[in-house]
Amino acid sequence: MRAKYNYLIVSRGDDNSSKVIEKLLNFIPKGVFKKIEGEEIEEKIKNNKKVKLDIVFSVGGDGTFLRASHDYREFDPLFITINTGNFGYLCEFDKDNLSSIFAIFYSSMEKRVKEVSLLELIHHDYSENKDYKYYAINEFRICSKDERTIEFDVSINDHFLERLRGDGVVIASSLGSSGIAKSLGGPLIDNEVEMIEFIENAPISNAGYFSINSPLILSKENIINLSIFNVEKFNIYYDSKTLEITDFDNNSDGLGEKCDYLSISLSNKKIRVLRNLESSYIEKTRKSFVKS
Repeated sequence: MRAKYNYLIVSRGDDNSSKVIEKLLNFIPKGVFKKIEGEEIEEKIKNNKKVKLDIVFSVGGDGTFLRASHDYREFDPLFITINTGNFGYLCEFDKDNLSSIFAIFYSSMEKRVKEVSLLELIHHDYSENKDYKYYAINEFRICSKDERTIEFDVSINDHFLERLRGDGVVIASSLGSSGIAKSLGGPLIDNEVEMIEFIENAPISNAGYFSINSPLILSKENIINLSIFNVEKFNIYYDSKTLEITDFDNNSDGLGEKCDYLSISLSNKKIRVLRNLESSYIEKTRKSFVKS
């Protein structure tokens, strides 16, 4: 076992989470784990010092984990997710099995760590000849800023699919299939499956226009391109963050070239999460969505 693990605790901040953290600290082996604070990390970054962050404990719910992943994934820590709320679909542990977390560090880690591929959205800015990249665990949701109908072309691997008209689109991972994607009628997908889910949000349906109007499940190799929007301003929501697009260039030669476009795919970037081998995906799904 290694001499030191630098760890950080990210909490939802409620009373229940605080109590779980107190219990967690009693289980953490002294002399093996060294606690650091977010402020300490920020100070080291400010002074151009190297930051070693081995473990991030996320104590709260799914939102706490998503926030922690965005704040600290660049340090490549092992995320240990502890649920203290009612849902916690993305969380592996809870207050009743904290002791099992540390037993793992004395056994083989290979089967205990799962890698979660991130969704990647690239805004290809034609005028600046620059790409802006964003990453999400759950999904990207694209919609207009002023609740008007938004329109754009959808292509997959450079093959045109449709001109989508409606409230927008949700593009999700298998982890994200239990969130907004599910509320839009998408299927629940086993978290071990690497795929991309494309779901239209309230598409227009009338005698003059009809879209695919069905969730579309794509293999992980596919790339979804969105272009030629009818607006220059729209919002992109990803996990717990909001990106405001204010000057999307839609100038086109009729073929979708010489303009801005968005590409969404499953990235090679991953985060590492400690797996609870006693946790069943089916059991978690039943507890989360089925009322006995």
